[in-house]
Amino acid sequence: MRHLPHRPRPLAHVLVLEDDADFRRVLVEFLAGEGFEVSTCDSYSALRQAMYEYGAPIVLADFWGTSHIELSPRERDEVRELGGQAPTILLTGRAWITNMDPQDLNVVSILAKPIELDEILEQIRRCLNLASESR
Repeated sequence: MRHLPHRPRPLAHVLVLEDDADFRRVLVEFLAGEGFEVSTCDSYSALRQAMYEYGAPIVLADFWGTSHIELSPRERDEVRELGGQAPTILLTGRAWITNMDPQDLNVVSILAKPIELDEILEQIRRCLNLASESR
């Protein structure tokens, strides 16, 4: 009987939606190194499909919106729906971040770019804590 090396179980599955390929690669390497299973998407429709396939993982989404100033009602509804299906952390470099409340958008947090990787990790851990409290 062959023994395979022990591979620790991932802490959680994180779906990453990020249009910047270099930053997406950094996120994947960082989160995988922290013990998470990571899948990436390059569009909102790909994210929706991945959520269907993987259940309700943690979502880390670069949500840019069509305006730098505000989210349209349709965009707000999309984000609210996303946050209702999985714990969601939004990343953005847009100015609308100053006018948005995470609770209003049904997300765990909204983080402004540029961002420290440790802040992302802290928010992902917050998602895990929220999920364990709701069980």
